[in-house]
Amino acid sequence: MKKALLIIVVSLFALSSVFAVSLDDIINGAKELSPTYQNVILSYENSLINIRNLERKDKVGVAVSASVNPLYEEKDMSGALMGGSVEAKKGINTSSTATVTLPNDGKTTIKGGVGVTSLYDGSSTATSLSLDASHTFDFTGYSSSTSDDLTLATTKYSTELSKSTSELNFEKSVINTVSAILSYEKNIKKAQKSLDDQKSTVEKMETLGTYSKSSTTYINAVNVLNQLQASLDAAVKQYENALKSFEKVSGMEWTGLDEIPEPVLDLKIYDNGNTSVLISSLKAEAAVEDYKAEAAKLNPMSLSISGKVSGTISDSSSTTISGSLSYTGDNWSLSATPGVTITKDKTTPSLTISGTWSNGGTISTSDEDTLTSLSNKMLSAQNDYRDALSSYFDEAQSLSLRVLSWEASYSNAKASLDYAKTVYENEKVMLEYGFSTEKDVKSAELNMISAEYDLKTTMLEGLSLERDLKIFAL
Repeated sequence: MKKALLIIVVSLFALSSVFAVSLDDIINGAKELSPTYQNVILSYENSLINIRNLERKDKVGVAVSASVNPLYEEKDMSGALMGGSVEAKKGINTSSTATVTLPNDGKTTIKGGVGVTSLYDGSSTATSLSLDASHTFDFTGYSSSTSDDLTLATTKYSTELSKSTSELNFEKSVINTVSAILSYEKNIKKAQKSLDDQKSTVEKMETLGTYSKSSTTYINAVNVLNQLQASLDAAVKQYENALKSFEKVSGMEWTGLDEIPEPVLDLKIYDNGNTSVLISSLKAEAAVEDYKAEAAKLNPMSLSISGKVSGTISDSSSTTISGSLSYTGDNWSLSATPGVTITKDKTTPSLTISGTWSNGGTISTSDEDTLTSLSNKMLSAQNDYRDALSSYFDEAQSLSLRVLSWEASYSNAKASLDYAKTVYENEKVMLEYGFSTEKDVKSAELNMISAEYDLKTTMLEGLSLERDLKIFAL
């Protein structure tokens, strides 16, 4: 069973060398086939839908309505005044209104209406027109549009950051899994070489009879052989688990690694931090707006203005102009409603003034607690922003040290490979002249192959670090 398992592993190595692909191909293929990454894309698309819904709230609102009454009746009272009967005249009545709401803090609203009444006998036609507008000025310092803009900006930045971070982390998971596979391949080759050497030692003992099977030396040699066999079996098992992990992460089978791009370790540092710090600052601003909103609700200070013009075009035309002006404070309000009605016979003005006052006891303890809680959240969010900015520069320093450490490891790995290649070539030459053995050449070859694996895994570590730098720079 163990021999069959080893044959399978060796066959995988052979297939890997024939069908090996580049790391970029592996990552791109994994993105296409992995359900995990496809869920990242779906989540991103859903977030974009949410953003579009938030953006629609900032657009101008328009509402139009219309109605038609073809069975309209108008009673003619002139006959009743002469002692006759009341005559009902039939006609058609139509009306339509259009309302436009602007997306500003004052919620400016403009509304226009048109109505037409026409009798079927042609005796009378009347047209009514109306136009009114309203706007509210808030003097508390709170702006609902600012709050909406902060929410939209935070959502946009968070969505893009989440998508990019998830993509880079997915690439890291693929790279780390590939690195693990290469490490286990190296371990298998070294374990197999050690096992073969120990088998040769035990076989020589048995063939030459230099040690009896009951001797301590022979028993120790067999024990070492068994231990090496167990180590090889464990390495093969780890390799199989790594292959399964690769298939799970990437959605594809392992066919080997051909090309590894050179890592680009560019550490970008910004004075104001990255997107994560920006989001933290936006949340701090949003907390300030939440506090302002509650304070504005408990201590209102606003001025509302509206005006309306309406009239009819008929035998008895008239025009009405009216308006309103109201100011609301924390415990009082004052309003004035002027107006005038104009007909061809006379002009009738009107003016209504009203006000309210309270002793200020309308703010409850619960309201004050809510305001205090929001104030604490505001201060906490501001502290979080400062912590985020401080952590950003701490992480920058840590990444800088990681880059320096990797560069040293990469330089050592290349030097070790160059040395191992030189030793291998020298051993082959010495073998030709009889100054070396086949075993020495194979050992040198294994050291060279191990150094090649070490360089590959070091480069993969660098590519994983490259993703960390990109995440930091988002």
